[in-house]
Amino acid sequence: MELQQPGHQSYLHLIKKSREILVDLIGNINCLLENLMNCGYFSSEDLEIVLQFPTRADKVRKILDLVDSKGEDTAEFFIYVLYKVPEAYFDLTSWLTEIDFQPSEQIKSSPITNNDPVTLYSKKIKQELCCDSRFVRSYSQQEELMLQETYVNGVMELINEHQETMGRVNDLNSLFDDTGVVNEEGETTFIYGDAGMGKTLLIQKIQNIWAKGESYSEIKFFFKFRCRTFVFFNPNTQLTLKDLLFRYNCHPDHDPEEVFRYILKFPKTVMFTFDGFDEMHSTFDLNNIPEVSLPTDTAHPAALFMHLLSGKLLKGSRKILTARTGCQLSGKLVRKRIMLRGFGMDNLVEYTRLFFKEPSVNMRVLSHLKANHNFSSLCSIPLFCWIIFKSYEHFHSVNESHEFSSSFVTLTDIFLLLIEVYLKLSTKGTNISQVETYRKGKETLLLIGKLAYVGMEKSVFVFDHDTITSLNIPEHYLKLGFLRNNDCAENDSVEFFHVTLQSFFTALFLVIDSGSDTKELLKYFSHCAHSHQEDLSPNLFSCICAKKDKHGDPFTNNDHLQFVNLFLCGLLSKPKHLLLSQLVPSSILTLKRKALKQQLFKSVKIHLKNLPRSSFMGYSRVHALTHFIWMARCVCETQCEKVGNLVAKGICADYIKLSFCGASSSDCGAISFLLNQYQKQIALELDNNNINDFGVKELIPCYRKLTVVRLSVNQVTDEGVKVLAEELTKHKIIIFLGLYKNLITDFGARHVAQIIRECPSLKLIKLGYNQFTAKGGKLIAEAIQKSTSICEVG
Repeated sequence: MELQQPGHQSYLHLIKKSREILVDLIGNINCLLENLMNCGYFSSEDLEIVLQFPTRADKVRKILDLVDSKGEDTAEFFIYVLYKVPEAYFDLTSWLTEIDFQPSEQIKSSPITNNDPVTLYSKKIKQELCCDSRFVRSYSQQEELMLQETYVNGVMELINEHQETMGRVNDLNSLFDDTGVVNEEGETTFIYGDAGMGKTLLIQKIQNIWAKGESYSEIKFFFKFRCRTFVFFNPNTQLTLKDLLFRYNCHPDHDPEEVFRYILKFPKTVMFTFDGFDEMHSTFDLNNIPEVSLPTDTAHPAALFMHLLSGKLLKGSRKILTARTGCQLSGKLVRKRIMLRGFGMDNLVEYTRLFFKEPSVNMRVLSHLKANHNFSSLCSIPLFCWIIFKSYEHFHSVNESHEFSSSFVTLTDIFLLLIEVYLKLSTKGTNISQVETYRKGKETLLLIGKLAYVGMEKSVFVFDHDTITSLNIPEHYLKLGFLRNNDCAENDSVEFFHVTLQSFFTALFLVIDSGSDTKELLKYFSHCAHSHQEDLSPNLFSCICAKKDKHGDPFTNNDHLQFVNLFLCGLLSKPKHLLLSQLVPSSILTLKRKALKQQLFKSVKIHLKNLPRSSFMGYSRVHALTHFIWMARCVCETQCEKVGNLVAKGICADYIKLSFCGASSSDCGAISFLLNQYQKQIALELDNNNINDFGVKELIPCYRKLTVVRLSVNQVTDEGVKVLAEELTKHKIIIFLGLYKNLITDFGARHVAQIIRECPSLKLIKLGYNQFTAKGGKLIAEAIQKSTSICEVG
């Protein structure tokens, strides 16, 4: 009995009635023929008959004739193939909707083979991305680290147009949902964070979960780019969008034109990741980009990149763009803004368990982290955490009794440890001292340092074979672990495994190279000096400022230079004198250290003196910007109280405002070190940063001087409030306490109430938008009622 389409209209009749539509719109002949044959509806003779026709249209007509001759079952199956393979027959979507095709249960049981070029290309991308993203390549090429065994989500916060937090992103699946959208017209999810926060690793994780089918199931095509790629294009290069997609990702094996046509028709099935927007150093004029009228037009790759971000090309596709903090992106382009805050304590515990598989070692590391807030603060930055753990793992393997240092650890210490590990690995892990390791590695350090310095001078982060050869760097030096193969340039080239490592080697070279004088040593301080001509309304590519541009914002993309200064301070500190005197005469180290001290004092004094001031609560308040944070980091890196004392004398204000400066918990250690040398009481405002409980603990040395402590919007929990209660009630000089919009619960409310009861000078307190219930609120209210000093609560 013939099967009937609903409404008693046969499938054969539908096909006859729609013959011309089908002839015009069926493009993929092979998919139809393969399925009709596999399920027994066509014979091999039928196949030969169809294939003898020269044109696509004639082949389709013959298929329709054969279907007509074979009856209703074949006709229904024919339509079922069109229905089940929408990637191949997307031009027939409207027709299938119009006829309201409802396949029978019998037909539904028939297996369909999808050999469509679109589907095959999607599978190819997934296979390649699955392979590429399986191992972590972000930090080292010396070993293969499986992503799923090392990746841990850090704290990700949604940020509004006023740089205020709107809550957390708890799941990578929610990157594109409607929560936290700041601009409905924007096309790009902008993810940013400080150096080492794991932006590249996050991109790799997103690629991996898509490739494994764990998320973003509606996406068929995933194109990944490093923004650094666009640096390598000649300014005269012209490409089509198709060239950019297929040449710099994997290429379709079948019918690229048809695949590209599908992409243009269904841009919502496409996802892009652009990693490292701050690395866009280019001679191409990005402020004068020509329009691209059609997706088939040719343009410079950077122009195509810009038009993809803006939605002028492939509007509706998903875009993720990453950059370092301070790199500005026009609000017109941004749909969501997400800031990476690094590891919270829970993340750190999870990462420790993944890294140290042996339970006894894991427990030992966790115990040390909980006991040493300096270590915890450094480990809240994923890159630095990996370096610390990697170093500990190596030394523990050599000596099981090895323990973490109980003294204060600087960033310079961490990188010196990492280099020691790699140098020892190259000598088969011989158990020699750090001093001896560096002495034997002098030639290596000088040559790798020269490479880093040459690149830093030219804002070059990728080095080709000619550059390596011109510096006489032996091939085996490239395999020590400091460098890795670069996947952006088309020729053989290498890069440091992280830009921060290049900064470290640059600083090391300037210190140990006898030919580098003090003028050369200090020149990056002038590159990083605060400009009073900052453009406060950045354009789309305002993060891309040439070194020669005197009017560009120096804080948009010069972190690599700031890190050079920071490492210079650490390397020229007195505790490092013995180590580095193995590499350069002691007299040169002393000379360079003296020049650096003078530069630090001069920089802080000029910076603070020229900042605008305002009167607030009887204080002389100065809004010290990000530059002050860097200066504090540099001073702290010296670990010299005399330097701190000298610089502290330059602080000509009694209220330091550091809101919205991107300060992390480890920065609190630097701020504390500096303010602890300040001779008078001082007010400190750190609202809207990334302080958390680690940062609260880092500030312990300077609470004795703080009359104002403002830590609103900083992920402070009950543990942090407990520390505040212990310290503030000890010194009893607090006048203003700001804890608005944190993560404090009823348990922490007890500590807040204690501060109110025991601090007689406390006049203002901000506590709104925490996690108090009626119980916690009651405890605080009772303490306020009994207070004789509180005059304002918010």
